[in-house]
Order: sequence, then C-alpha cells, then structure tokens
Amino acid sequence: MNPKISWSSGLALTVLLVSVALTACGYKTTTTYGAPIAVALARYNANAPGTPGTLDTSFGTQGIVTTDVNPSQDDLAFAVVLQPDGKIIAVGSSFTTSASVVVIRYNANGTLDSTFGSGGITVTSLPSASATAFAATLQADGKLLVAGKTCPLSGSSSLLLMRYTTSGALDTGFGTQGIVTTAIPSGSATGANAVAVSGTNILVAGHSKIGGKFAIALARYTSSGALDPTFGSGGIVTTAVGSLDADAAALAVQVDGKIVAAGLAGDAMSQIWDVALLRYNTDGTLDLPFGGTNGMVITDIGSSSNYANAVALQADGKIVVAGNAFANPSANTSDIAVLRYNTDGTLDTTGFGSPNGYVTTNVGAFDNGFAVAVQADNKIVVAGNADAGSGDRLALLRYNADGSPDSGFGTGGVVTRAASGPSTIVGAFAVSLQPTAIVVVGYD
Repeated sequence: MNPKISWSSGLALTVLLVSVALTACGYKTTTTYGAPIAVALARYNANAPGTPGTLDTSFGTQGIVTTDVNPSQDDLAFAVVLQPDGKIIAVGSSFTTSASVVVIRYNANGTLDSTFGSGGITVTSLPSASATAFAATLQADGKLLVAGKTCPLSGSSSLLLMRYTTSGALDTGFGTQGIVTTAIPSGSATGANAVAVSGTNILVAGHSKIGGKFAIALARYTSSGALDPTFGSGGIVTTAVGSLDADAAALAVQVDGKIVAAGLAGDAMSQIWDVALLRYNTDGTLDLPFGGTNGMVITDIGSSSNYANAVALQADGKIVVAGNAFANPSANTSDIAVLRYNTDGTLDTTGFGSPNGYVTTNVGAFDNGFAVAVQADNKIVVAGNADAGSGDRLALLRYNADGSPDSGFGTGGVVTRAASGPSTIVGAFAVSLQPTAIVVVGYD
C-alpha cells in the first residue's frame, strides 16, 4: 500500500481506496467531496522574525498558493523540491483520464515561474497508460527526477522514472525521450513511491506483487536511465518480509552510501500493518547487522495498524520515521506517529519518546503523518492531515529533539488549517525546510 494514496478520506479517486491501494491505477476523474481539489503550496514561519507556526504572509496570498491545473479534475502534489535559488517545485498528478504527471515551478514569492514549462506548469501524459508521480528530487546539475507508477490500459503497472531539464522539458538524453518504465521480473502491480540520488546513480523504491504477496522493490539506474547491473540482479532488488505483504514508502541514502527504506509490513487483505525499516548495502544486499540479524526492523506500536510514510536522517546518523499509529479506518481513528532509531536499527528509547523510542499525537479523528524533515537543531517537523474523511484539515507538527511537542510552535506543537478552496478539504503530502520557513505541498 502506498499510504500517501490510501488514507481514509472523502476523495473518490480510485487510487485512494484502502482495500486495493497496492493494485490501483488511477483513472477516476473527479472527487465526490465538493469541488475537485487543486495543488496547494503553503509556507509557514519556522522561527524569528516570524512567529513559529504561522503562515508567512509575504508568500502567495497570505502564505498560501493553489494551482488548479485542470479545474474539472483532481490535482494533487505529492512531492516538493527546493532549488538553491529559492524556487520551489511541486510534483504530483492530475487525475484526468488517464492520469498525468504534473510538475509546477514557483518563484521564491509563490508566483508561477513563467520560464518553466508552459506558464510554470508541465503536464506529461503517456500513450495508452496512466502516469502518477509520488516522489521527486534534484540532481546536482539541477535536473529534476520524478518517480511513480505507470498503468497501461491493459496489463500490469510498472516503475516510472522521468527526468526533466531545468526549463521543464523532458530530458531526451535520459531513457526513452526522458522516460524510463521498469517491470519487475515475475512481478505485477508494481509502483515506485520514493526516489533518491546516490552518487551519480538514481534509486527508486516501492513495491511489486510476486507470488501472491507484495514485496519491497528497489531499482538503481545509471545517470543515463539504464538499470545498473552492479546493483542486485540486473539493477533490481526485491525483498520479501517473511510471509507478509510489504511496501517501501520512503527512501534515504546515508553518507556511507547505505540505503534506508521505510514503509510497512502486514496483510494487504486485512489491512493490518506494522512499521517496516530496512537497510541495504550499496550493492543492494541487506545490511545484516542492522536490526540484529537480517537487515530489517518491524515495529508494532500498538493496536490496529501502524506504518511509516516518510523517513529522514539526522546529522548524527539516527533515523527518523513518520507515519500512522493505531490506524483503524472502520472506527475512523488514527494518530500521527514519529519513531527514532539508532544507527544499528534499535529504537532510541533513551533519547526520544522515552521509554518507547516513539511518540504518537492525536490531532483529530483520523490523522496522517505523510512527511518528515529534521531541522538543523534536530527539531522534527511532520506534515499531513487531520480528520481525514470528515473534512480534512492540514496538520503541521513540530517536536523537540527528545520527541516532546515544541510548545513554541503553533498550539502545543500543532498547527492546523481548514481548506481555503477550491475544494472543501486540505492536507499536506510533502514538507521541505528553508532557513527560516517550512514549505508544504498537497491539496486544497
């Protein structure tokens, strides 16, 4: 399951159905929850001179920008990238028939960058297939990498990797006219949820259904878009977590090149999950000392489902994971969860959320932690939504380095806001940090 596209919500997108999230391909065109949603971008003050947790009124319209790529369809941003020059890139999808990848670049003040794409927007459609983007990152040369999944009108889905030039055009020197699709051998229902740069190589992580169970899938590509034969088997690694279904929702690369993947493991039929954290060596083999013996750690926070949606690395190498705890869609309850692991994969039970190594926060009814970032002072920022399915509100939380709520941020460490339009629901799927501000993207 890709938690970013399967939260308990009033959205009627096919890809949002919890029971089929791992296999869904998005062809539904509109929501049933008021007007179609638009891409939303907001900037909050992180520290002085602004009041921490308040919207930065110098940005957009009172701190908020919405971009309706296709007013009759649902448009969402799942990823945000900050350029060194202060420009902001939002990446996601427009759920036309079939779904298309959307890349939007904004100037530092929130206006659309007219030098990018067409009026600041690039829309990429694939012939006879849907294309959905869930992740993005910048190369050192400023080119943009976008990862997700492609679903043909008939047949099974594949990993999708695209590269754009700094002007918003597909990079024709990458893959086939800027696009790479990768099927997993013996796999079906395949998709990528995360992308990262590792040296000159490119990593994507997600899932594929193999032998009736979903397995974590990783692929590594060279700078030209070809699979890297020195990684795994022909550039591909699949990892079964025992007899469970599993998915990698997020990806990070350590300074030593080792690969950290966070997500979930459990049962796709019952929708009961636990947090999964795995670490791989640079060649794609599991880092066996991590987690004790097998390179993976499964964490059961408590009752119902618990899963990771995002991962970030601290400067000291500790691993911060954000997601959901006690998730029970039938009861419409879920809390936001933040976990911190030591470099060996054990929970940081003495330094974070003592004595557990994790903290949970109840904001509303069904709450989701979709994104995480670590500030230079080791404060942790989590973005998501609250009251999903009953009038989603954007949720932004900040924790001190020990896991306690940052009382100087919002109200008791929590900021929420209601929708400002065009829809009646709002939430954040990605977060990134500027020196004095917090940037989030999602839907509104």
